Amino acid sequence: MGEIGCFLSHYNLWEQIVESKLAFTLILEDDVRFEPYFREKLRNLVNEARDLDLDWDLIYLGRKRLREGEKWVENALTLSQVDYSYWTLSYMITYEGAKKLLAGEPLKKLVPVDEYLPIMFNKHPEDEWSKHFPVRNLNAFSAAPLLVYPQRYVGEDGYISDTEDSELIDLEKLSNSTLISECDKKGSREDLPNCSLLGGKGDEGSNPDAVQKSKEEL
Repeated sequence: MGEIGCFLSHYNLWEQIVESKLAFTLILEDDVRFEPYFREKLRNLVNEARDLDLDWDLIYLGRKRLREGEKWVENALTLSQVDYSYWTLSYMITYEGAKKLLAGEPLKKLVPVDEYLPIMFNKHPEDEWSKHFPVRNLNAFSAAPLLVYPQRYVGEDGYISDTEDSELIDLEKLSNSTLISECDKKGSREDLPNCSLLGGKGDEGSNPDAVQKSKEEL
């Protein structure tokens, strides 16, 4: 359930960005640690992106890098290309970027939000997941070095996580819900697109284990 709540909190922000037509927005989760001189470094990053006329939709300020070999943005001092990454503790997103994330209709094919972002900038290693989102044109980059880190890591005193400890949803216990009942009646995802939400019955392509998966194990 923690993964679902985390996703919805970000999704609701994307909706607000689009509704309010905000040019770009800084998103911060509530358990971040700022690097020294954060505001000055962020100002330099934003100015550099503007001076380079960078076509960006999303810029990570904090993340967990999962692949080596990311390259610098040409002529940049504070920005790099981005590959497959975890965490959504801090990022900047534009109005167009939020529109692209909403257009993917992720609530119909729910995966953890830090899996969804790499899918949408086409750097996810699992083609089986990516194929459910055919338009993957999010222009993503990263602060380099990073400007935000978690306050605590797994195993440290005081560490609490609603996502790392997220439990697998028992679909049998939801058998009386509208979603599952309708999926049972229709019998397939093709008849009812929302059957894929939370790995509903009849959705062979969904991955309900994604709601449970611990990022630290990968």
